Amino acid sequence: MRREQVSAIINLLEPSDALQPLTAVRPVGMLPFGGRYRLVDFQLSSVINAGIQNVMVTVPRSGRSVADHLRSGRDWSLNTIRGGLFLSPYNDLKLVAPEKKAALLHHYYDNSIQFLKCSQSEYSVVMSTRNVGNIDLKALLRYHEERNSPVTAVYKRVDPASLIPENTILQLTAKGEATAVVPMSTVDLIELLQSANQRGDMISLEELMRQAVIQHNANAFEYTGFQANIHDINSYFAANMAVLDEANFRALFYSSRRIYTKVKNEIPTFFATGSQCRDSLCGTGGYIEGQLDHSVIFRDVLINRDSQVKNAIIMQGARIGAGCKLENVIIDKDAVIGPNLVLKGTSTTPLVISKGQHVFQQAEVAVHD
Repeated sequence: MRREQVSAIINLLEPSDALQPLTAVRPVGMLPFGGRYRLVDFQLSSVINAGIQNVMVTVPRSGRSVADHLRSGRDWSLNTIRGGLFLSPYNDLKLVAPEKKAALLHHYYDNSIQFLKCSQSEYSVVMSTRNVGNIDLKALLRYHEERNSPVTAVYKRVDPASLIPENTILQLTAKGEATAVVPMSTVDLIELLQSANQRGDMISLEELMRQAVIQHNANAFEYTGFQANIHDINSYFAANMAVLDEANFRALFYSSRRIYTKVKNEIPTFFATGSQCRDSLCGTGGYIEGQLDHSVIFRDVLINRDSQVKNAIIMQGARIGAGCKLENVIIDKDAVIGPNLVLKGTSTTPLVISKGQHVFQQAEVAVHD
């Protein structure tokens, strides 16, 4: 693939209400995943592994975490002289005042159109961040070029019982689901965006791509690797638990296509005498005195003595007090728990502790159960 043959748009403005409170201060694409990554890392890595150097990331209202994580794009080799990483403010329709919507009419997609024109690429790829996977975009482009349709959608075969209207973009067969990865000719994409501007369609980019897939009788490229669709708290919890399975972990992280993320130089997690760790994934910089069982632990996490942690996601900087018992829980970044508290959810309804929340009494847990 030539350096400037393909450009990419990664859309961070995605439905997030069902992921509250985890998305209260961050977009879906900035959700931590797998002990050290963010969801957007998987799309960025697919892009870089395919040699794509023109990347636009649409930034929603909660853009601080986006800027902090991506910065210049150096960790994905996107701090280049030509091309590189472009952050584009994206107007959240829910937040646009009625009197200001008239000013956006016919100009809603101007930033995307300008990026595509400046990229001078032959093809463009549009990706959402709700889908965790490791897609070979080189193979996808070859598949696209061999067929006549201007649009190709990527899909993953799944159990029909797992499909819901909110996360199904295109149902291909009784067992098929198309994900939000859509390559098409850049000229066709510019025309699509310009037509939407002319009509005054202020709809999300994801909805516009869904319409394009349906209208153009799109090609369908099957992705056969590990895939998880993050659309609510349960799916987020299940996806993190799924990577604890060795086969899934290797399929996602140990293929020929590496997953990149923001680099932090830290010491390995320290396991004190008497600590236990079973079937768990731990980031760097932590200190573990208690017991871990089937859990995902992020960077710089402290778990004090006599604590028991099972089926849990504990994010960066969290502190777990001595004697706590945690099961089926999600502890967000910088939360403080304990000591001697019992926090329990279920495998289908995990208990969530918000970012920065301090819980020191058992009665406080019941409020969030």
